[in-house]
Amino acid sequence: MSNKFYGRTLPALTEIKNEVLPADRRARLAPIFFAGALIGLGATLIKTKPRFGNVPNPSQFGDMPRRKGWRRAAQKSRDGVATFAPSNVTDSLGRSLLLGGAALLVARVLDEAAGRNGK
Repeated sequence: MSNKFYGRTLPALTEIKNEVLPADRRARLAPIFFAGALIGLGATLIKTKPRFGNVPNPSQFGDMPRRKGWRRAAQKSRDGVATFAPSNVTDSLGRSLLLGGAALLVARVLDEAAGRNGK
């Protein structure tokens, strides 16, 4: 059975569903293993804190007050933004990997728990 759509013949939804679904077990479980790898890599980066991720102190020219107004404003802005900057970039990357892996794992597990349509 097919449907007409702007002069083209489209396959019926049941034909598409039978071709695409159900995914084999390996394809359904692959995201779980991938999420585990993301979580493991993120935890490793946070725990080991590699030296190549260290960021130098932003106040390289010192903290003494500046005479000119725009330099004082730049110094205050630098100090304000520095509170949000990470001291080790790999910590931020590790946290992102942990969050992404956990989100992928939860989404995949809930997808498996939800089951197929109509069942």
